[in-house]
Amino acid sequence: MDEFSFPFPPYDIQLCLMREIRDCIEHRKVGIFESPTGTGKSLSVLCSTMTWLEEEEQRIDRDLEQKLRATRRKIEDCDKETEEDWVEVEKKKMVARKEEDEFIEQIEERKRLKDRIEQAKNGVVGVSRKRKTPATKDFKLEDDEDEEPKDELAPSEEYHSDGEARSTRATTSEFSDDDEEEKEKPLKCLKIFYASRTHSQLEQLVEELAKTRFRPRVVTCASRGTLCVNEDVKKLKLNHLINEKCMELRKKESGDGGKKLKTEEGAAKTKKKTCKTTCEFYNCTQIEDVVNGVLANKLTTTLQVTKQGKIQQGCPYFATRKAVPQCQLVLLPYQVLLHDGTRQAWGIDLKDNVVILDEAHNVLSTISSLYSAEISTKSLILALRLIREYIETYKLRLKAKNLLYMKQLESLSNKMLLFLNGQSKEEVMTMAQFARHLNILEMNLFKLATYVEKTDLCKKFHGFYLRMQRNEVKKENEKPKLTGIQKLMAKKEEVNEKEDEKAEERPPPRPVPSPLFSLKSFIDALTNKCEDGRFVVERSPTEAKFRFMLLNPADRLAEVVNSCRATVLVGGTMEPAQLLVETLSRGSIGSDSIRRFSCAHVIDDSQLLAVTVEKTINGKPFQLTYQTRNDDSVLKSLALSIQTLIPHLPNGVVIFLPSYDFLYNFQKKMKEFGVMERIEQKKSVFTESRLPTSDVWERFSRAARSPKGAIFFAVVGGKMSEGINFCDELGRAVIVIGLPYPNKTSVELKERMRFLDAQMPNGGSLLYESLCMHAVNQAIGRAIRHRKDYAAVYLFDERYAKESTRSKFSAWIGDRTQTNLQFGEIIRKTRAFFDGNKATN
Repeated sequence: MDEFSFPFPPYDIQLCLMREIRDCIEHRKVGIFESPTGTGKSLSVLCSTMTWLEEEEQRIDRDLEQKLRATRRKIEDCDKETEEDWVEVEKKKMVARKEEDEFIEQIEERKRLKDRIEQAKNGVVGVSRKRKTPATKDFKLEDDEDEEPKDELAPSEEYHSDGEARSTRATTSEFSDDDEEEKEKPLKCLKIFYASRTHSQLEQLVEELAKTRFRPRVVTCASRGTLCVNEDVKKLKLNHLINEKCMELRKKESGDGGKKLKTEEGAAKTKKKTCKTTCEFYNCTQIEDVVNGVLANKLTTTLQVTKQGKIQQGCPYFATRKAVPQCQLVLLPYQVLLHDGTRQAWGIDLKDNVVILDEAHNVLSTISSLYSAEISTKSLILALRLIREYIETYKLRLKAKNLLYMKQLESLSNKMLLFLNGQSKEEVMTMAQFARHLNILEMNLFKLATYVEKTDLCKKFHGFYLRMQRNEVKKENEKPKLTGIQKLMAKKEEVNEKEDEKAEERPPPRPVPSPLFSLKSFIDALTNKCEDGRFVVERSPTEAKFRFMLLNPADRLAEVVNSCRATVLVGGTMEPAQLLVETLSRGSIGSDSIRRFSCAHVIDDSQLLAVTVEKTINGKPFQLTYQTRNDDSVLKSLALSIQTLIPHLPNGVVIFLPSYDFLYNFQKKMKEFGVMERIEQKKSVFTESRLPTSDVWERFSRAARSPKGAIFFAVVGGKMSEGINFCDELGRAVIVIGLPYPNKTSVELKERMRFLDAQMPNGGSLLYESLCMHAVNQAIGRAIRHRKDYAAVYLFDERYAKESTRSKFSAWIGDRTQTNLQFGEIIRKTRAFFDGNKATN
């Protein structure tokens, strides 16, 4: 068995990467690792981290036993001491006994965890895990039947701010956790948190894990939308509606379910109603059965968990949450790991654990997106109405503190709505400007946000909102009492009405999310540091809205990095990484704590041809800028160059352009020049669409593998430039036209650049360059996907030849890129490259 139990004989670069990752974890560092696609990145990360985990578990067991023996020797030595100062001896003994108790407790806890895993393998359900009694139980006392049910939507009666009565939440059922479970300290283990952007990437990781000898307890965190197996809830489609419906059903299940009628007919009606208004899958025993499957390593994927949840009738979402503390490898999407509130909801404890962030070039943009928020006039109108009706309904039960915060919520919503409906020309505001314009300087937004959170106000308002909707429907359906004449007139119209009723069988109204969730997200955004965000006012003919942008993700990233033992940021295209390093530094992470490592590629030099095309076929310098992209002479020269190059490229060719607008305009011009027709005679042509297309990729794949081959026109930063595998015949050549710089007139980009300029010299330019070159590196990386693959890369723009640009390429492409070649020379090198690889393959 080799050093890392790699399932195949590892390449040198794979060994180097695994050793670097292990050293990073052992020395508690932050590592930035680049490993090109096709170099076995996922397997390398898994084998290095799993090897460390195994060795660390053994070391902990060994150290605890050694420390316990050493401590007991201390106690024995104290008993043997004959010093006159017996007080000092007793002090030493007390300290030693305290240490002994701590070590014994740690050993016992590890033993309890092992016992729990054995129970899971044997299918034993833990009886100590209790849940509030569901309403459908039959042992309710008859004396309780006439009791007035508690109003779950009423305001909390015992809220204290400013740190007063901190124990209230722990002792009051109103402040119970989302899953309504009795609190008990869960058994925990050392773990690896592995985060990526999408669930499909996490599923692929489970497949890679199956290739190794490692069998850790693994669980994948996913949203209710992904894990829910209740068909009535799933049909709502949207995640926020699914969350709200789940919350509503569980609330009803924990309530009294309504008064029971003593007649048989009434009992039957009640039972039928309960079945429809509670969730059959929210059941403690069945959930524990699913948890056992996860801990016994029988259920390793989301699909397996949801399938078993249906069979066992246990909720896969809550089973997954309960399994997290005891699992050794926790796979989770970015939004669960990188958002503080979501981490807390899932019970994610990063302390002493290892965090792996895959595709880490997306981390900064993901954090900015997660902590941004928006709210529209429509949501504010609904929120204001809801708050006012809630205050009116419960005005006699609102204590002074509750009323104060309710009035602040009403005032904030009203002022935001007035501003959006006003004629103000302000487009971008700082936090201070926003507070001044809305005249909310006297409000303590931190206390308001805490109040909303601690009192579960969103849940209460959501229930109130649903009740309000039901009451409106009820009023619409109620028939008014008719006079005699009205009854006579109604009979004459009865026939027509019956026909109209059939036609008027309208579908139920489209569910709308409770507006308080949007308002809460916006209030949370208001609690960021003043300098870290900006407010943007966006107006359209139909509505206006506020949008909060987080400009500084440094503190949010530091929350994750500083909480865990070590952080590994890994990706196929991490370069340029300077902006990431600068962000970590702003989060108080010193340069001595950051490690950087970039892998070479597993391919040989003969398997890659990378050239910059500085001059087109007519010998004129080529540079695609905003000024030249509409110049017919420039576009014609480019089109003719591509036409000349295409016959020398076998199978599939991918052409990346800077934007959809330029793509469509360029194809239009190619048709006008007659170039497109001549290209189509050589290869089939396919184009990426802005809209989701179901079969274009399949059609291109078939055509690319045919003798004629195919061309795929795509956009840098589009769907095809990231995550799509153009391996082997699908991508024998990649052509990148121009440098895809983002739109500098964008309000968001201008604010981000201005913020970074204030933080460091040329910070805005660094962001601007990074956004462009990350996209280029991602596009280039679509081609070579494994050890025996080969491809040619053509970079059409004279700026690619500059050292300042090439230095921002991933190392494996930058070191091999050839510059200053005439077009004829490029054609000769192309023929030789493909002839050579065709002969060897």
